Amino acid sequence: MKTLTFLLCVIMSFSVAKAQENQRKKVGVVLSGGGAKGLAHIGVLKVLEENGVKVDYIAGTSMGAIIGGLYASGYTASELDSIFKNVDTEALLQDYIPRISKSFYEKRNDEIYALQLPFDDFKIGMPAALSKGMYNYNLLSGLLLHVRHERDFNKLAIPFLCIATDIESGKQVILDKGILPQSILASGAFPSLYSPVEIDGKLLIDGGVANNYPIDELRKMGAEIVIGVDVQDGLKNREDIRGASDILLQISNFSMVQDMSRKIRETDIYIKPDIKGYSVISFREGSDIIKKGIEAAAPFTEEFKKMGSPEYINNPPSFREKYKGICVYQG
Repeated sequence: MKTLTFLLCVIMSFSVAKAQENQRKKVGVVLSGGGAKGLAHIGVLKVLEENGVKVDYIAGTSMGAIIGGLYASGYTASELDSIFKNVDTEALLQDYIPRISKSFYEKRNDEIYALQLPFDDFKIGMPAALSKGMYNYNLLSGLLLHVRHERDFNKLAIPFLCIATDIESGKQVILDKGILPQSILASGAFPSLYSPVEIDGKLLIDGGVANNYPIDELRKMGAEIVIGVDVQDGLKNREDIRGASDILLQISNFSMVQDMSRKIRETDIYIKPDIKGYSVISFREGSDIIKKGIEAAAPFTEEFKKMGSPEYINNPPSFREKYKGICVYQG
């Protein structure tokens, strides 16, 4: 009799927990692109974890795709922090291949020639970008070895998608299936810095050109509550444009700025870390940038704690109305 009673209690507890899970509004996280500034995403994810927020969906672009894809595959925010603190930041920006992995001729050519140019059809050309991204691809492939057989990103620990841009049409390409490291690399293939990535016959570059804050795509995945982390730059004035990378960023930001005000309004909790003074290649300052993410998310601690409470589950609209579109700058 006692055994039967115990089993009934277990079944009832499971049923109640399942009912609450069904009632709980699904939480999605959207992570924008921004190069090294996107390391602030790790800080925000740390705060979410510390306050018990269950993330149900992730959508990201460029650096947001890298952080989001790794997090969706099962890494914790603390593990991501450790990974990026130990990455060779110089190698991220070049095709670094260990000397032991090179052939005799590759070693010899590296020692003889300071510059190598492509040669095709008896003509000397110019490289498509500073880096082919091979170091980054090898790094991501190693980190994502545990999900190497998974081709449907909806079946990762957290359903995930990222955005790339078709270089021929300029339209966004949603990547939610395929080879995860390749998709992430395509989403972050910043023009002139990294070579385009070919997937399914399309030549893809950085998703930030077409959609640097994929909130609409996140909603379509099933997210009912959206936490957005935005590390994008606004438009620069002429004094702030000092090089080719600044010009490219300015061009890519034109379309982004036009639609961003709407996306901010549709974000339930909008977090804007103060990453002024950092650039898309400030990987050496990664630890400081991660701290900026923690600082920006900290004011929402109480709101994050409420997300699993009965009060929030039974009355989410008032919560969303109260905190919709909040933008916090820390510095």
